[in-house]
Amino acid sequence: MKYFKTALILSLTLFIACTSKDEKSDETDQHYVIARDFSPEAMMKRVPELADYASLIEGSLTKKPPVLPMDEAELTDANQKKAQELALANKDFLRDVYHRDSGDPLRNEIMSIRPAEAGELPNGITCPEGSCYRVFLYHYYSNSASIAFVDVNSGMVLTVKRQIDVKAELNKRLHDLAIEIALHSDDVLDALQIKAEDLDEVRKDLQVSMVETKCERSKHLCTGPAFYYKKSNRMVWSIVDLTDWRLIGLVWQKNESKDFKLTENELQNEYFMTHFCEIDNDTSFGDWKLKFRIMGSDGMEVLDVKYKDKPVIKSTKIVDWHVSYLNKKEVGYSDAIGCPMFSAAAVVAFKGPELEKINGQNGSGYALVQDFRSPIWPAMCNYRYQNRLEFYDDGSFRIMGVNHGQGCNDSAVYKPIFRIDLDLGDGPEQFSQWDGKSWKQWETEQWTDQNEGKFSPEGYWFRMTNEQGSGYYIVPDRGQYGKAGRGDAAFAYVSKFKKDVDEGTTDLPTIGDCCRYDYQQGPEQYIQPAEKLSGEKLILWYVPRMYNDKRSGREYCWSRMVADKGKLSVKTWPGSVGPMFVPIKK
Repeated sequence: MKYFKTALILSLTLFIACTSKDEKSDETDQHYVIARDFSPEAMMKRVPELADYASLIEGSLTKKPPVLPMDEAELTDANQKKAQELALANKDFLRDVYHRDSGDPLRNEIMSIRPAEAGELPNGITCPEGSCYRVFLYHYYSNSASIAFVDVNSGMVLTVKRQIDVKAELNKRLHDLAIEIALHSDDVLDALQIKAEDLDEVRKDLQVSMVETKCERSKHLCTGPAFYYKKSNRMVWSIVDLTDWRLIGLVWQKNESKDFKLTENELQNEYFMTHFCEIDNDTSFGDWKLKFRIMGSDGMEVLDVKYKDKPVIKSTKIVDWHVSYLNKKEVGYSDAIGCPMFSAAAVVAFKGPELEKINGQNGSGYALVQDFRSPIWPAMCNYRYQNRLEFYDDGSFRIMGVNHGQGCNDSAVYKPIFRIDLDLGDGPEQFSQWDGKSWKQWETEQWTDQNEGKFSPEGYWFRMTNEQGSGYYIVPDRGQYGKAGRGDAAFAYVSKFKKDVDEGTTDLPTIGDCCRYDYQQGPEQYIQPAEKLSGEKLILWYVPRMYNDKRSGREYCWSRMVADKGKLSVKTWPGSVGPMFVPIKK
């Protein structure tokens, strides 16, 4: 990922404490937990069997064909072995074990070999009783399967069937690994109230079962180890990702129960809705303090921002992403971003914000990042956006939108609509624009275009102050951030804050026309007819224009699906836009 080479990701996911709620909850309440980040390498240190399995997978990618066969210990009769050999020699059965474009070997594994049942055989296919075997091959890259029906007596593969978005059958090796990954995850042990050092001793007291599940968002191979520990009277249902070898999350409750099923989508949605959606959360880092919440359709709203206890921002959010296509007149979308349930958002969040430590050309500080994705991104005509706010140690900050593409084609124009309400004190605010020689104050509501703007020697486009002259210079992206941004090319609008009219104080419906290329993007409705700004609180609306690019070496706002160690990975070239706010030093 080539996003902000100077940004060091701390992986400090902002887990919101829910212990107070849990302590007061009824004993039958279920508690949803999203797993903490834990790398496969770290898990291998806890589970040596996983390290051994990873070596087998790595070795299988060098073989022809690149398929990890069933463990010999699982093949209990000679017919199973023969069926596997015949299937692995069949060209049609091996059709999907290499990448269709690059020819790179992909990760594939035989999951089961058993006698075929009469009802499973396709019409017209027959074989003597006891001689027909079913061989199930799972393809990790495409989350699909090839199923061979083999007549071991005649030595022939009779037919091959395909399944997509498959519910894979697990071999014993993966069944056992899933249980070990779950039991060696801190979140599962915490939920069961077991100390890691006591795990071996209490294993005999654990009731273990496997519950059917699926990972409908990631399209990975997942399974659901469930545990009941009588001593703590805790029941835990977990989801383990066997593609990435990690715990997705879990649900726990007091008292044993078997009547519960859980999927990745259900777990993530429930956790997100109860911790982030329309709920104010407090956080702090360095000299900064703020609140954030995820809106139904206005993305992440950041509010009540303070620097060294001095108010800075009342509210800022991206209320819409307009997407249009240069090669298709009047074709496009207005993408609302927000909560995954009970909202108008088409591009949704399914995990909370993350905090990054940054140290680059703009200085050192922290970035608060919230991710939003279409359900099947990165497929064509699906989108991934981010709210990104960078807070620097010197008191400056940047409000950003990030686009990972890829949309429907390479002629897309993306126009995020920012609403920014600064907090410069109790009195009225003033907005000025650099005219090439000096600052010219705006007297009435109006708009302007960055492409026609002039900039101070420091690169400032605007200045926003209170009556005492305190406030911020506003710096647009003009390409000074390297590959991360190609310029904002923004429309800027200033409207007065109206107490008796809701112009974005709460969740806004879609505003404006997605497919226009002029200033009529939605905020213009709040400055018509133009009113005087003197003596008023002000709202800045900021609408950049981003042009995606898929040319090799020039990718921008673009993504591609690639094979990485035999499994599906997404390579992205994100584009970023948004203004920097620099404190005015008296």
